[in-house]
Amino acid sequence: MILSLGLLVLVVAASSVQSAAFFEDRPYHDEPYHTVDLDGVNSTAELTSQFKWSKSVISYRIMNYPVRVLQSEIRAAVRHAFDAWSRVTNLDFVEDTRTIDVDIQLAFEGLNHQRRGQPCRYSYDSTLAHAFFPEHGDVHFNTKYFFTEDTSIEQFINTATHEIGHSLGLLHSTSRDSIMYFSQTSNLFAEPQPEDINAIQSLYGVRSSVPTTNRPPLTSTRPPPTRTPRPRTNTDLCTLTSYDAILTDHRGNICVLAGRFYYNLNETNPVPRKAIAKWPGLPAKVDAGFTYRDSKTYFYKGDQYWKYSGLRLEQGYPRPLSQAFPGIPPSVDAILLAKSGGFHAFKGPQYWYYDIGKQKPVEWYYPKAIDDGLGGFPKKLDAALVTGEGRRFVFAGLRYLEVGDDNKVIGRMRDVRKDLFNCA
Repeated sequence: MILSLGLLVLVVAASSVQSAAFFEDRPYHDEPYHTVDLDGVNSTAELTSQFKWSKSVISYRIMNYPVRVLQSEIRAAVRHAFDAWSRVTNLDFVEDTRTIDVDIQLAFEGLNHQRRGQPCRYSYDSTLAHAFFPEHGDVHFNTKYFFTEDTSIEQFINTATHEIGHSLGLLHSTSRDSIMYFSQTSNLFAEPQPEDINAIQSLYGVRSSVPTTNRPPLTSTRPPPTRTPRPRTNTDLCTLTSYDAILTDHRGNICVLAGRFYYNLNETNPVPRKAIAKWPGLPAKVDAGFTYRDSKTYFYKGDQYWKYSGLRLEQGYPRPLSQAFPGIPPSVDAILLAKSGGFHAFKGPQYWYYDIGKQKPVEWYYPKAIDDGLGGFPKKLDAALVTGEGRRFVFAGLRYLEVGDDNKVIGRMRDVRKDLFNCA
């Protein structure tokens, strides 16, 4: 198992008396973890450092690109990492490709390299990446590791999100449930976890408005905004002919799951990412998924279900579906949450209702035919969604309907690709 060692380093440039603190993340085998103090700050004592940005809009630029990976993939991954922090605190990040005089320069470099015209070097050849604290902020990724055949884009997103955390002023955490954890684990988090969010908000505050990179919520009353169509690739969202589930995650992002991948529709240009990188332990091709009012996320597949707190799989899962939801059949097609706190489970032309509050088997008179009890619904569903605002939608193929709290259909069938995926 490859771990990583975080070293807090004080660098004094030869041409300047100004010092810059940075972290190095170094893969190694079975070495003890230790810390280096800087002006009395111990990197394990707390997650926040003494450094922070004095501005709320921070510019960045990717100075060069690695081989073996498309530039568009790197830009999307870096954008994802910045957006993950922007969604939870009062910082906005702007990519500026017109100038090198940006707040944060990101680069892929070998052992000896340059940083803004000055010599720079990884402390060890085995250094994975290093990042400078505010208000320096630059991030360097070691080309020895990014990208080899053994390095995935999911691992890069995890590392980039971690390093940007340092660029914003965060130290390492000793909690395995943190994106800032000092060692690589099987949890390839793609966004800050609760401990990280608390730490970053202690520096910059709670997000007071929706980041400009977020997409508008799905609507059935007005068309989506005009946008230049995305170029299509084999795994592009606009080429999907089927999907497994559509759900709102614990942060309110609408996610489409298809096979091993998911798309975050709240991003400006959603790209396919491995679902297991966001939800560790999740199998491919789930049957259904939803996030309950307590922010717990559930996924169903076959006769089992998975339960997540945030992005962490709770201990002991997966578990038998019958254990928690007696009477709900295996291999459901969709789950639609009800305002009452229960949910409707759909399979083929039938549906069941489970009352979560009562926690007892489904009533004897289920299943019912969709045609009989839910007039206007498609005869077979592929997915169902409840947005963060509480609006409810059902999906059949590439068409969808909005339904009210009383399960009455609102409006007409609409086009998933046009309205939800924003395809041309």
